[in-house]
Amino acid sequence: MASVLGEICLDCNNPMLLARFWCEALNYEVLMEEAGLVSIGSKSQGDGGLSLTFAQVPETKSIKNRLHLDLRPHSTAQADEADRLLSLGASYADVGQHEDEGWIVMADPEGNEFCVLAAND
Repeated sequence: MASVLGEICLDCNNPMLLARFWCEALNYEVLMEEAGLVSIGSKSQGDGGLSLTFAQVPETKSIKNRLHLDLRPHSTAQADEADRLLSLGASYADVGQHEDEGWIVMADPEGNEFCVLAAND
């Protein structure tokens, strides 16, 4: 049997700041919190759901991510979802994309890039 993706870990300076942002962005909840480490996910998915874990490290982000998350809005337009994420603390990011791309590149409060895809209604 193949492995199952269970957790994505992100190094960061402020785990709770990112946990709060991503909880609001994804409708997740804090699953575990200890010194320098916070995990979030959907309690309704139980142990089989994908979680995000934020681990505190001393260095700051200095280059573009080699791995990023793609968010697909559910029941809302792409631009409306981008606006909602901006209100939560995201910002627009420039990673060299063209203006006619089908996604919007954004960054979380610590500068980790992610994309907002076109809605899949």
